Amino acid sequence: MKNFVVHQLLEHALITHPNQEIISGKHHFTYKEFYTRVIRLSNSLKELGIKKGSVIGVLDVNSHRFLEMHFALSMLGAVIHTINFRLAPEQMVYSMVHAGDDWIFVSDIFSPVVKPLFSKFPNWVLMSDNSSQTLPEVENFHHYEKLIEKGLIKPIPEADNIKETDIFSIFYTTGTTGKPKGIPYEHKAILTGAIQLFHHLALHKHGARLSSRDVFMPLIPFFHIHAWGMAFFPIYLGTKLVLPGAADAEAQQLLIKKEKVSWLNMVPTQLQMLLEQKDFGNVKVLTGGSPFASGIAQRATKANVKFSLIYGGSDQLASAISIVPEDIEANTTQAQEWLRVGLCPLPLVEISIKDKNGNEVPHDGATLGSIWIKSPWLPKEYYKEPEISKEHFINGWFKTGDLGFFHPNHLIYVADREGDAIKSGGEWIPTGMLESIISEHKAVELIAIIAIKNEQWGQRPLAILKTKEKISDKELLDFLQTKVNEGKLAKFWIPDSFIFVDEIPLTSAGKLNKKELKKKYSN
Repeated sequence: MKNFVVHQLLEHALITHPNQEIISGKHHFTYKEFYTRVIRLSNSLKELGIKKGSVIGVLDVNSHRFLEMHFALSMLGAVIHTINFRLAPEQMVYSMVHAGDDWIFVSDIFSPVVKPLFSKFPNWVLMSDNSSQTLPEVENFHHYEKLIEKGLIKPIPEADNIKETDIFSIFYTTGTTGKPKGIPYEHKAILTGAIQLFHHLALHKHGARLSSRDVFMPLIPFFHIHAWGMAFFPIYLGTKLVLPGAADAEAQQLLIKKEKVSWLNMVPTQLQMLLEQKDFGNVKVLTGGSPFASGIAQRATKANVKFSLIYGGSDQLASAISIVPEDIEANTTQAQEWLRVGLCPLPLVEISIKDKNGNEVPHDGATLGSIWIKSPWLPKEYYKEPEISKEHFINGWFKTGDLGFFHPNHLIYVADREGDAIKSGGEWIPTGMLESIISEHKAVELIAIIAIKNEQWGQRPLAILKTKEKISDKELLDFLQTKVNEGKLAKFWIPDSFIFVDEIPLTSAGKLNKKELKKKYSN
């Protein structure tokens, strides 16, 4: 490769694996056919005036068109803004205005929903199979497939002049702690982070180990860190890639079976839904984004799902992935537990866990501290947010806002967000760990722990549960007392009360929406 830039990954794959498949709904493309579409698209986008530095918003599910946009915009040096369609409407609009989107590319799935925005943004492209479909309310309108059809098949001269340090993409945090924050990533940073993720998973023998023989399907949306890098490393490997579009859990399972998908990524709530599907299993899964409850891990193991846990975020990419320590026998309950809780930093990542005075905490498996990250792909700042950036990006380190501890073997456990952990009588109660233990009860489907005020102790835990069957407070208390007796939790961690609900709200990233739960229950 001449330069470490996004579009050259595809050019390399065209040489090494021209006949490999990309599958998206009813569409099947070889890499060669896919590349031809990208070249046609890039020439048409150039004719529209899209150039280096143009910011292009894309609002779509994981489809071939969304993937094509990654490479076509890279050739022009434009910046792709992957719009989070799960944000609240006002937050989504905020991100589009804040990013400075020059054009909006919208799937026909979402075009009816964003109709009120047509007057706010002048330039729109509709992404649809139906090339006769239009957006009559939009003056400057184009149809995606017509842009492909009329695009010239000739190299883009600008593609040779794109630098590794040029901004490739901007995406936004989920806004659970305030307004969404934008993070710009250079070509080299986003590719290095994605490929190091692949290398880590290839190096370690157990869990979601991947290889060039796997068939990949991303269930993490492209808007979230480019599907945790899956817009890039399957292309890097030249492997078969299956894009699920808007498929629900049942349709995803049919795709997995039909296309022989062997490797997927998803948040734990997605994994839970797939585990409810008939015949799901015998695959490898990279999961993360929220604490991985041991109850779900046990169900996954029974279904022969080989899993690993990833730790990272929009503002740091991947930082660590779980492994089985060398002294632990594979395929044991102990090995399964390490894959759930034992995070190993990716190559070239430094992780420091500090106390309130800035000193690193002991590696004793108990002392909680604030997690700080340093890596070659770490961004320098939040987009247009100098003051907030100063609070988090400090002397080359990123202060994550997470709490965790070192195991004695130096692996890391991420226990909680600093704003979610409960301080009871001067001692921390990490809600993620408590949720995981409660999830082991067979009746529990989903569990969230939040803090409620307590005159004596300052804060105490409240458990909010969605259950598969009716269960009493006493049954839960008896279950937790057995965990105390087994030494798995401290007695003062046991919640003072339980609330049973039909649904627990989730964030746009599939995490427990504790912000909403606190509004409703903490006062």
